[in-house]
Parts: sequence; structure tokens; C-alpha cells
Amino acid sequence: MLASMRRVSGPGKFLCGVLLMLAALPLQARVLRMEVDALRSGAANLQGVDVRLDWRDGASTGELSLDARRLDVPALGQVHQGLRWRCPLSRDDAGRWRCEGQVRSDAGAGRLQVALSGEAIDAMFASAGASLDYGWQAGAPDRHRVDLRAVPVAWLEAFLASLWEAGQWGSGRLDGRVDLQLPADAPLRAQADLVLADVGVDTPDGWLAAAGMHGRLRLAYAQPGGQTAVDLHYSARGGEFLVGSLYVPLPDAPVELALALRGGDDGWRVPAFSWKDGRVLEAAGSARLDTAGTLADLDLSLSLGELATARDRYLSGYLAPAGFADLVLAGEARARLVLAGGELDSLSLGLERLTAIDPRQRFTLAGLHGDLRWTAGTEPVAGALAWDSAALFGIGLGHANMPFRSAGGQLLLVSPVSVAALEGHIRLDQLRWQPPGGGNGARFQLGATLEALDLGSLSQRLGWPPFTGTLGGRIPSARYEGNVLTLDGGLAMQAFGGTVSLSELVMERPFGVAPTLSAAVAIDDVDMEPMTAAFGFGSITGRMDGRIAGLRMVDWSPVAFDAWLGSDESWKGRRRISQRAVEDISKVGGGGGLMGGLQAQALRLFDDFRYARLGLGCRLRDNVCVMSGVGSAGDGYTIVEGAGLPRIQVVGFRRRVDWPTLVARLKAATEGQNPVIE
Repeated sequence: MLASMRRVSGPGKFLCGVLLMLAALPLQARVLRMEVDALRSGAANLQGVDVRLDWRDGASTGELSLDARRLDVPALGQVHQGLRWRCPLSRDDAGRWRCEGQVRSDAGAGRLQVALSGEAIDAMFASAGASLDYGWQAGAPDRHRVDLRAVPVAWLEAFLASLWEAGQWGSGRLDGRVDLQLPADAPLRAQADLVLADVGVDTPDGWLAAAGMHGRLRLAYAQPGGQTAVDLHYSARGGEFLVGSLYVPLPDAPVELALALRGGDDGWRVPAFSWKDGRVLEAAGSARLDTAGTLADLDLSLSLGELATARDRYLSGYLAPAGFADLVLAGEARARLVLAGGELDSLSLGLERLTAIDPRQRFTLAGLHGDLRWTAGTEPVAGALAWDSAALFGIGLGHANMPFRSAGGQLLLVSPVSVAALEGHIRLDQLRWQPPGGGNGARFQLGATLEALDLGSLSQRLGWPPFTGTLGGRIPSARYEGNVLTLDGGLAMQAFGGTVSLSELVMERPFGVAPTLSAAVAIDDVDMEPMTAAFGFGSITGRMDGRIAGLRMVDWSPVAFDAWLGSDESWKGRRRISQRAVEDISKVGGGGGLMGGLQAQALRLFDDFRYARLGLGCRLRDNVCVMSGVGSAGDGYTIVEGAGLPRIQVVGFRRRVDWPTLVARLKAATEGQNPVIE
């Protein structure tokens, strides 16, 4: 018998009808073939269907062959071309028809088992250890159940894309159940309870990436009143993910994520979300995203009870780009952040027993505690921050307690705070902080006074020669914005009976990677006798002036400057230079040593000599110093111009010297050694 039909609704009903027709045929003619253009139901759609059923007389089973040009399973996003199924058909005592056999399509091969009656349909597809089990009941025709066992994520990629279009799913397997409601006159509703094993997902823009995810996912999806509602709970056990700059390697212990999403024409609302990772991190809050996907409103509360663990698990993605990849943290912190209309509305930070140690010795904080509060509102809020001890670039800082007040978008120091340092004090006169907003980045400004800081202690901390004197000065304003620190005013050091002044100081990335510094240095009336003694140089008496203009350093190494150090022309006192100082200067200048009317052997009879003037200049560019002196000497330059008898002259012959070579000469001179230059 051959029948041809244009369109039939419901593959289950269609097969039941075929079987009823088969039962009505005479025994000797139980061969049926049907061609159908399309079969449609809420669960699956078939196109170009060719069915043949051959049931021989007296046989307990028949042979069913089904070929279809295309199979669509909308609920799972499955599409198969060239479907071919062969199976022995039988009927049990309860009147249910059963058929199990090989099925093939362009997507691969497997085994399909179907059991159907007028009341129910059960179908299971199995391949390579994975299986999908589908169930349908006539009493609830819109409901469809799918059980999964070790199912590759790739099988459900289209279904998952219907829930999240931007997600690109990769490796991994799923176990669990998906319940679907597919009413003809209403949107899809779905519930899922799945166990994830080694699942990976990312987005095309790279904003999110996850790999090796293990855990249990419970999901509810609906579209009430044209809106979208998603409720999600995920219990993670291992894996890793990256969201923006946040990189998180998840522990094997459970981490709980709960999220509610509501979407509509005005964007997305997040009525509630939470993240619980023991005491390491607890987060909770709510949020709203506008139609462009931009965060418009946020209320976020954080509690980090174990900063030592949270540093590696949650903070590394932020610390490393800021130059603190190896920062050691301990203690506790809590915070709350509120955004309104895309702008920061309030911020609070609480710290308990916090310790922060930079292994590169840029800073150390111990016993940091207190509560900081910032508000954009007009009603002032108070806060305070204190530490037990601290250090900055190896310089120890005493206890400090700083009172703060915030109003109108600014955080202000209420009153000056004095901190003990280097046998003197650093007084913080004013401090102001403003967060990013209105198109501007974060802005930080302070004013400070340095009071009688001991240069001897400073030189010891920094590994310098043992200076004597004090460091003092006032910084009216130091501004930090856009990762750039700018000092208004200057610093003055009283050293070796003179003054060393620092001005025009600008630092980029002061705590980041490859920090840069630019400044100008002025030296006035420094006594050369104690200075040369401190640096291990041969003795020189007299006074020295100098400058270092256009100083620029990268990663604390000089790359450019225009420097001059020379004797004070107005000095009326003794001007003497020792035999050793002559030799040391000769090493630095790369000259031939002593020149003049007397032979070097005779000059060695004298311990020191008079000089009229001395000076040495270096203009550093491209790792080369262009040298200069107090005058020209043929192709060279005069470094020391003698006076009286015996008269000396120290000349440098090379005007262009590689910077590393000059540094080696300076080091050799201060150590009393001959330089080794390769």
C-alpha cells in the first residue's frame, strides 16, 4: 500500500495512525509505505519523510524504515540532514509500540529507541557513551522532558545559544534534566538541573572566558508578558574564568553563585545576585543595565575575610597591571559601592589588621585599620584610617591616625597629621581624593611638610654614602591623576654645608611597570671637602655649585639630563685638590692625568695643589654623554685648571663617552680602583 500526504501535525500521532492502519490491513498484506512532505509538533519537525513498514505474516516483529530529508528539534536546537533509521517494531502487552535500532544523519550515528502509545512517547538516543532521553505525556501536551547522561556540550550548543546568544560553548559534558514547555500560543519556558564536567565557554569580544568548569547548575527561564526572566543558581567545584580584568581560579570546595535577571525594552535588571566562597569572599547586591548594556545602577557589598587567599583567587587580575603582581596581603576588608545613573554615589571601605608588603620594598603597611566613607551627597560623613607602622622605599614611618570627612564628592583630611620618620617628621597638611566621574579619572592631591629629616639615616636606608645634614621643605601640592604624580613647589636638602634643591618633579606610574621621573636639581654652595670624603673621593677643598636640568629616568635609571658640577667662582677660601683627587678626576674624564711644565715624577712629591677652577659637565642622550669642562684644550676639554706652582692641568680627551663607561669610571674613582672597561 502506498500513501502520499502533504502535511501532518505531530510525529507521535502520525506514527500511531500508521500503526492503526497497519492493524486494519489483511494479514497477507501488512506492508505499508507512506511519503509525507512535513510532520510538525512542539517537540520536533520532519521534512521529506519516507516511511516503510514490512510485517510478515506470523512474525512477532516488523521492520520499520524511516528516512527524512531534515529533522529539527527546536527545543534543543538540533538540526539533522539525511536522517535514516532502521529498527524492528514490536507491540507489548500494554499496547505500546517499541522500536530500537541504528540511526544515522549528517551529524553522525547512534542508536535510537522509541516507545509510544496514544498517551505517551519515550525516545532515547545514545552514542559514544552519551544519551538523550526524551519524554512526552498526552495529559500535558505542551511539556517535554529531556534527561541527559554524559552529553557533550556541543550537542546542546544551539539550545544554549537560544538562552544566551553571545555564549560560545566549547568542551565539556552535561548530566541532568531539562524540562521544557512549548505551548503553541505562548513563549518557551524552561527549567534545567544540570551537572557540569570540564565545561568551557567564552564570548567573541573576549569579555568572558571559562574553562574546566565543574559544578551543578539550576536554571529557570521564562518570558512572562513579553519580558525575559532568568533565575540561576550555580554551585561551582573547580575550574577557572575571566570576566573583564577579574581572573578567578575556583577552588575544589563549593562556591555558590545565585543570580536573577529580568530583561525588557528598557534593558536588564538584576534584582539580586550573590557569591559565596566561604570567608574568602562574600558578595551580594543588585544592578541595572541600560539598553546599550552599560551598567547604570549598582549596589554591591563585599566581605573579604581572608585577604591572603583572596589576593591570589580574586585580586591578581587587578594587582598585576597596577605593578603589584607579587604584593603580599593579609587581614580582612569589607566594602560597599553604590552607582546611580552610571556615576558613583557612595563608597565605603573597612579594614581590619591589614598587612601589605611589597617585595620590591616600595612600601609596607602593618596593622592598617579603620573605616573610610565617601559620598557624592551634601550630607557629610566621617571616617578614619590608621596604621601601626609603615615604610616607603625603605624609609620607616611611625604610627599614624588620620581623620577624614566626605561630602560633595570629595574625601578630605580633617586636620594635619604628623608621622615620625628619619629622626624627624613628615607632616601631612592636606589630602583630597575624588573618584572617577564626569569623564575624568581618579584625582588625588596632598600637601606635606618635611621637618628635619636626617640625611645620615636616609643615606643608610638607601645604601648611599654616609651623608650628613638634614632634609626639609614643603610640598604645597602633589597631584596624582591618570597615573601621573606632579609635585608643585620643591624640596630642599641641607647637605655638606650647602643646599640641594629638587623641583619640577613629575612621576609616571610611580608604583607601576617601568616608572618614569622627570625633575630639575640645583646645587648651591656645597662644601666639597666633607662631600668628597663621604663619597670616597680624593680630597678637594672649596665650594661647589651645579645643576641637573631636564633629568629623565626610566625604571629609576637615567636616560637624559644636562648636568654641570663646578667650583663656586665667588668662593674666597682655600682651593686645594689632592694628588689622589687629580687621579680620580682623570679616571672620570678619561684624560691623561697631570699635564704641565713639570714631569709627573716631580709632581708626586706634592700631596695637593692649588686650583683656579674645576668643573665637569655631561649632556646625556641616547646612552651617550657629551662631556665638557671649564675650558677647551685642543680637541679635549679642561676639567681642572691649576693655579700657582706647581701648576697642574687635568684634561679629558674624549668628548663622547658611553654612559655605562662613565658610570664604571665614577665607581672606580670612588672605590680607589682602576676601571675595567670591556
